[in-house]
Parts: sequence; C-alpha cells; structure tokens
Amino acid sequence: AGAALSIPAAAGAAPEFNWRRFAGTQLRFLAPSYGWTNDVIRPLLPQFEQLTGTKVAWEIYPEDAFRQKLTIEMSSGSGAVDGFMSLTAYDGLRFAKAGWYEPLGQYVNNPTLTDPLFDFADFYPTLRAAATIDGKLIGIPTAPEVQLLYYRKDVFQAHGLNPPRTLHALESDAKALTNKGDNFYGFLSRGKRAAAVYTFAPFLLNFGGRWLDQTGKPALNTPAFISALTFYGGLIRQYGPPGGANIGFYEVNDLMAQGRAAMATASNYTVGVLEDPNKSKVAGKIGYAPIPAGPAGTHSPLVTWVHSLSAQSKHKEAAWYFTQWATSKDMMLRSARTKTPVGRLSVWDTPDFQNSMPKGWLGAVNVALAQAYPNQINPLVASVPEVRDAIGEAIVSVIEGGDAARAAAKAQQQVVDIIRRAG
Repeated sequence: AGAALSIPAAAGAAPEFNWRRFAGTQLRFLAPSYGWTNDVIRPLLPQFEQLTGTKVAWEIYPEDAFRQKLTIEMSSGSGAVDGFMSLTAYDGLRFAKAGWYEPLGQYVNNPTLTDPLFDFADFYPTLRAAATIDGKLIGIPTAPEVQLLYYRKDVFQAHGLNPPRTLHALESDAKALTNKGDNFYGFLSRGKRAAAVYTFAPFLLNFGGRWLDQTGKPALNTPAFISALTFYGGLIRQYGPPGGANIGFYEVNDLMAQGRAAMATASNYTVGVLEDPNKSKVAGKIGYAPIPAGPAGTHSPLVTWVHSLSAQSKHKEAAWYFTQWATSKDMMLRSARTKTPVGRLSVWDTPDFQNSMPKGWLGAVNVALAQAYPNQINPLVASVPEVRDAIGEAIVSVIEGGDAARAAAKAQQQVVDIIRRAG
C-alpha cells in the first residue's frame, strides 16, 4: 500500500491494445442515478469517445424508474440496449432467469478484447463473488457496499465507554446513552418495512441465520432468525426515536447528522453525509466500527452495482470496450477522489484514496470486507420486492411490540408462497 498509481490519462491503455477497433459504433447504456454514474462516468464520456471513436448514449434514471425502463426495453427483445447497471443482490437472479445478462468470462479472458492493464484480479475477491450468479460472471463490480456501526466519539468518551464489539455491549450502550427527554437516542437503524430488511441483514448473519437454507428454501422461522428479529426490533423500539417503523434511509442519515443519536448502523456510503460539514453537525465527531459480533461473529452483507452487457446487444464486443474503460483503474482512481468507495485493491491503496477518507472508516470497511457475505441483503430469489415486503412486515411487527416467533412464521409462509407463485 502507499504507492501512487501510474496510469496514462487514456484509461490506462496499453500501447499494443487497439481501442479504436470498433470506431463508428453507437452504444446505448441504461443506469441508475447515483454518484458514480452521474459524477464520474457522465462527465468523462467525451474522453471515451475520443479514445475509441465510439459514441455512447448514457441514460440515467432514478432507481425505480431505471428498473421500470430497463424491464420494458429488455422485455421487448429489440436489442436496443447494449448494456446496463444492475444491483446483483436485488436484480441478479431475476435478470439471469430472464436471460438478459451476457456472461463476461469469455471477454475478460480474451486478450484480443481486453486491455492487458484491465487486471480483473485487482477487484476484491468478495466483489467478484457478488458479481457472479449461478457460476457466471454477469457484470464488472463498481464499488463495495458493506454496513458499519457509526458512533459518536465525543458521546462515548463523555460517558467513559468504548465502542461496542458485541451485540450484548451494543444493547447495553444504547440503553445507557438514550435520553428520550432530550430527544437523544442510543440507537438508529431502518425500521421502515422493506427498507429495514437491508439493515436487519447483518444482525441475522451475526446470530448465525440465513435467508435460505442449503436447499434454497426460506429459513425465516429458525431460532437464529427469531433471535435476530427479537434483538433488532427491540433495539429500535426501546432505544430509538418514536415511530421507529417509519424510519428509512433518509431519516437515519438526517437524525445522525443532526446529532440526535449515539449510534447508527448504515451503509459505508453514509460517511459522505456525516463527514460533510455542510450537511452534518457531527462532522469530525464520528467513529467507525464493524457491526458488533453476535454468536456467529461479525459479518456484513456485501452488495455492489455491476456494469453488465445485454445478451440482446448487436454490439457486444464494442459494449465490452466501454465496460472495461468505465471500470478501469484510471476511472476507479477518479472515483476515489470523489470520496466514493472503490472496488479495486490497487486504487484503495493509493494516497489519493487513503488520505481522502477517515482512518477509522478505512479500517472498519477492511474488516467488514474480509468477513462479508456477498448479496445477502435479502433472499437471492427472483421476486425480491415481494419477499422484502413480507420480511419487512415481520420487522415492523416486532418494532411495534409484536411476537417475533409469530411474525417470523407468517413471513416464512408468505415467502414460501411468493417463491412458489414465481416458479
């Protein structure tokens, strides 16, 4: 670690690699709106077009509208889309079953189509696993998303506490630091139905549970699932703000940034909000740790958006050129300079990235990545939205004081029925 990358400006192009092989081609990609697609790729499209002689229509939509648009386009079978982004934990199995992905192994391993400097082995191994569905590489990962415990260093110091390393200590600290009379809460996390499934996931893993058993059947009525549900729902109900079942992504970020809580569990991306003095009253006061360990240790689900090729594309090889350019070391380095997590080991180790992020965050993310379970933010099934809603209903029930075993049994039956109906 530590040596700066020496990357030519033109996407790290090796002199012997012919980037203009498909000059004159027109490509069309669909993408969701987030930092990497808006702030890294879009402004640099003219550089790719100059490098390759290929024109790219890079269409960006809000996430829900993106999925609707992509579904309509791909279901038509017109071949008008050459590539798209996908979140493998959410979209992967459905898109794979629909036959929308072009497997990328044949491109990555073809020296006539892949720049020698592309270096697929440079991506984190867990990210490469997250980009693999049914044994096939279906996209190139962009950035690792794991979950962390965010805590107020000043509050812990004032109370003589160390950041919790176990779930037992997390509960004890949350209780000690909650002061509802002053609207200050010990613990924040999502409780809003389907959205809560994401932040519940590491608690399930740390209690030793899984969404599906080894045969692929739902495992939501197991002792581990019920224990995790009891614990997570209880934390939000007892040590979070009123209306915990209405708290989602934005509410967690806002409450923590406004200095209303001692701890929160959230994505590693939340660092960008909490450390921005224009958005956060607690910038510089935040500590970072892995999700505290339960009976099965400390784990986080790992998810990533991937850059995929359409199996219907009429210009697959040209589209692969764009995909490898967009996920090259040079482009990842540019992404790192925007305080965005990156998926390449070599870029992670550059001074540019290391100096741009809090040291505690870097250490916590490295621990989380080493222990992460790819694509485990929800059951990896074809009907993810319906399944998440059923599990979210169980989480809401427990937050509101319901019986965890009863809620888990209901979710189990609902998910079994959803999967059966989907075939």
